[in-house]
Amino acid sequence: MKFNKKTFRFISAIIITIILLLPGVLQAKEINLKEAIDWGIQHNYDLEEIRYNIETLERNLEILDAGNAFQVNLDVTPIWDFGGGNSETSLLTLSVEKTIADDLNISADISWNENDFADISFEEVVEGANAGIQLEKQIFPDSYTQSEQQIFQTKNNIKKKVEELAWKEVEKQIDFIERYLSLVRLTEEVSLAEKSFQLATEELERVQQQIRLGEGGYQQEAEAKIVLMEAENQFFNLKQILVQQQKEWYLELKLSEDIQVQFMGEPTYLDNLRSNMGQLTLENEKQETLFKQSLDKHYQIKNAYIDKESLLKEAKWTENEGKPQINLSGGYELSDNSWYAMLDLSWNLTDGGAQKLKEKGAEATILQKEKELDQLIKTLQLEMNQIMDQDKYYQLNLQAKLAALEKEKSTKNILEKQYQEKIISSTQWQNQLIALAEKELKVKEAQDLLLVNRLRLAHFLGI
Repeated sequence: MKFNKKTFRFISAIIITIILLLPGVLQAKEINLKEAIDWGIQHNYDLEEIRYNIETLERNLEILDAGNAFQVNLDVTPIWDFGGGNSETSLLTLSVEKTIADDLNISADISWNENDFADISFEEVVEGANAGIQLEKQIFPDSYTQSEQQIFQTKNNIKKKVEELAWKEVEKQIDFIERYLSLVRLTEEVSLAEKSFQLATEELERVQQQIRLGEGGYQQEAEAKIVLMEAENQFFNLKQILVQQQKEWYLELKLSEDIQVQFMGEPTYLDNLRSNMGQLTLENEKQETLFKQSLDKHYQIKNAYIDKESLLKEAKWTENEGKPQINLSGGYELSDNSWYAMLDLSWNLTDGGAQKLKEKGAEATILQKEKELDQLIKTLQLEMNQIMDQDKYYQLNLQAKLAALEKEKSTKNILEKQYQEKIISSTQWQNQLIALAEKELKVKEAQDLLLVNRLRLAHFLGI
C-alpha cells in the first residue's frame, strides 16, 4: 500500500495530536459525588486537625502508660578522697521501679563501690553490694496518683475529640453537598446566561439588518446594544463566580486539579438522599420529645458531661489533699539481711486556710460548669427550633416556586400558539423559554434548600 505526501502528513498530524493529548487523558480522573465527598472527609483540613489532636493525645497516653512499666536507672557518682590517700572512686547505683497497682509501687536499689570490682571473686563482689527492695502502698485516702490523674484526664480528652470528629464529619458531609448543589445550579445559571447572551447578539444583528433595509431606527439599535452589554456582563460575572466557587470546593475537599467531578445531573447518591429526607415526617412528634432524644446524641452535650465528670474527680482529689496521708511500706536490706515495715502518717494541721480555698474553688468550678451546661441546652433548643421552622419555611417556599412554574408554563403554552401563528417574534419566544427554564431552576434551588435543611435536622436529631 502506497502513501502519498498528503496522506503521510495527515497521519503524522493525528499521531502528534494523540501524543500531545495522551498525558492529559492519562492524568485526568473522573470521580462521582460520593467518591469526592468520601475523599473530602478523609482529607479536609479542619477534620485532619482534629485527627492530629487525637493522635497527639493517644501518643501522650502511651507515654503515661509507659511510665507504669519497669523503670531502670543507672547512676554513677564520682567520689574524691581529699585525705592523705588522695584517691578517687565511683559509686554505681542500679535502681528498678514498677507500679503494680493503684498506689502500690515496688522498687529496688543495688549499689557498688568501684573498688569492689577490683576483686576477682564474684562472691566478694556480691557481698560488697549494698542492696535493698521496698514495697510502698498509700492506704488512706484512696486516691489517684498524679500519673493516674493525667491518664484519666487524657482519656477523657480523647473521648471528647472522638465525639467531636464523628459529629464534624457528618457536618462537613452536609456542607460539601450544599456547596455541590450550589455549583450545579450555578452551572445551569451560566448556561442560561450564555443563551441570553447569544439571543441578545442575534437580536442586535436582526435590528442592524432592519436598519440596513430601512425598516428600523437607531433607538432600537441602542436598546439592543444595552441589552447585549447587560447579558454579556451577566454571563461573564457568573462564569467568574462559578470558577471561583469550584476552586473553593476543590480546596475544601483537597481534590487535585487533575480530578474531575461533573456538576450536572442528579447522581444516584443525591437521589437516594432526597428520597430518604422526603420520608422524614416530624409533624406527629412533639418538639420537646424530639429535643430530649437529641440531647443524648449531641457531641457538645456528651463532652460537657465528660468535663463535669472530670471536675468532680478533680474536686475529690483536692479534698483528699487535705486529709491525713497514711502510707504503708516495707522492704528488705541485703547488707544486714533484715526485713522491715513502716507506717507513715502525715497531716498538715494548719495551712492558713489554703486547703479550704482550694476546695471552694473546685466546688465553684463545678457550679459554673452546670450553668454552662444549662446554657448550652437552651442554646441547642433554640437551634433545633430554628432548623424546624426553616423546614416549614422551605416547604412553603417550594410550593410558591412550583406555583410560579405552573403559571409560567401556562404563559408558555399561550405564547407558543402566538409564535406558531407568527404573532410574536422568535426572540420573544426564545426569551419565554429562558424565563421558563429560570423558573424551573428556582424550583430546583428550593428543593435543594429543603434537602440540605432536612439533612441538618436529621443530623441534629441523630436520625
